[in-house]
Amino acid sequence: MPNEIKNFLNYPKAPFKLEVSDKTIDKKVHLVSFTEKPISKKKSDEPLLPDFPYFKADLGETVEGPEVWHIGLGSLTEVDFDQIGSMFLRVATRLTTKFKKIQIAIPSKLEQACGIDALTNLLITGLGVACYPVDLLKNDSAASKKILQNVILKVPKQSLTKYRKYGKKYLEISKHINGMRQVQALPGNYLDAIAMEKRTRQIAKDYNLTLKVFKQPELKKMGAGGILAVNQGSTREPRMLILEYKPEKMTRNTKTLALVGKGVTFDTGGISLKPSAEMHDMKYDMSGSAAVVHAVAAIAEQKLAVHVVGAVGMVENMPGGNAFKPGDVYTSLKGKTIEVQNTDAEGRLVLGDVLHYTETKYKPDLMINLATLTGAILVALGPYYAGLFTPGDQPREIIEKAAENSLEPVWSMPMSKRFKEMLKSNIADYNNIGGRLGGSCTAAAFLSIFVDKPESWAHLDIAGVGFIKKSFNVYPSVASGYGIRLLTEVAQSLT
Repeated sequence: MPNEIKNFLNYPKAPFKLEVSDKTIDKKVHLVSFTEKPISKKKSDEPLLPDFPYFKADLGETVEGPEVWHIGLGSLTEVDFDQIGSMFLRVATRLTTKFKKIQIAIPSKLEQACGIDALTNLLITGLGVACYPVDLLKNDSAASKKILQNVILKVPKQSLTKYRKYGKKYLEISKHINGMRQVQALPGNYLDAIAMEKRTRQIAKDYNLTLKVFKQPELKKMGAGGILAVNQGSTREPRMLILEYKPEKMTRNTKTLALVGKGVTFDTGGISLKPSAEMHDMKYDMSGSAAVVHAVAAIAEQKLAVHVVGAVGMVENMPGGNAFKPGDVYTSLKGKTIEVQNTDAEGRLVLGDVLHYTETKYKPDLMINLATLTGAILVALGPYYAGLFTPGDQPREIIEKAAENSLEPVWSMPMSKRFKEMLKSNIADYNNIGGRLGGSCTAAAFLSIFVDKPESWAHLDIAGVGFIKKSFNVYPSVASGYGIRLLTEVAQSLT
């Protein structure tokens, strides 16, 4: 691991200082004003710009002046959170390079249309990720051009308490979203399993959490055959990391939430080699693990009254003389024998071991795994939703409600015994793939093999939304930071 990694494992700070006020706008600070209507003339009570007859106030249309920016909202009769979020992100990306301090005037119509929670979520998250570019290895990084330090929200007096509550919440969460994005963006020669261990140790120290580290000898001793099989072609060691948060007051009624993440720091596909054209993007195959460890940090900072276990398997999938190969059979931690028919279906082998260990050791009330698991989910849902797989009604209801509240989208996908039957092997208990059709569903069925109580478990396939080519909503391109708000909301629902 290069020494330079130390410079990039410094945990991101809060992206800016936030103040919420109902006081008169400070004329010395640049004002950002949102409006539904065209600006046709000055008003005595507002520091508006001179006439702009061509400003129609369409969504995202901007008039920029020396003292005030006017941002069009279009029609708010049918609010589209994706469009509002995208507009916030575009505007924020430009504001962060132009002003050290801004005041944002929230019009009552926007507040009424979105709701204070959703509005604050989108606005603060958009500003937060805009303040943290992830072009970390550039000599002329965009980060050096970001100067925004202070944000003042000008809100109606009767809404002050709610804006302060949600502003604090989403400002704290945005720090952990950026932490996730930071490690997502680092290439595989910088971020390997050992570097991820260092990041997780930092989180454990900063938030007074417990960390267990299983290195290669321990993984061999315990029989974690999936993790070891996937990693055996690499010269870099694997890890299983268990990060644990306990609230100050643990009682019999305290719920346990287990979060499990896939951490393939680079995925060549192994012997079943991927096409070369976009293989460089496979540094993002550890996005599930990044979501898990940073969500635990966010939950700990929120001091939520829920016991949280974050478990991740960190490996590198490489070809080579010692690599596992199609036709090999390995024995998983659960004792199931698996015929490997495709070494590019590797994440499920890692997750199988981690799921079994976590469920057996901690007996969670709810267990959720996140993984950039299948290209098939991208075909089904595009880059806009995580695929939600669960045989249990309760996990589905909890996650769908949390998705609605957090504005992190999921879409429920089918699970049935038919998909598990497609995995039957002639020489072992199961194959690791089930054929070309229904690839996301057979992958989810494979994971269910390692869960004793699948009715309390859910799988989120984030291969589409975990890293994206083009930004949408408040997700910036490439390292999206998806999952932190969702998992924090899940944890909140269990308190």
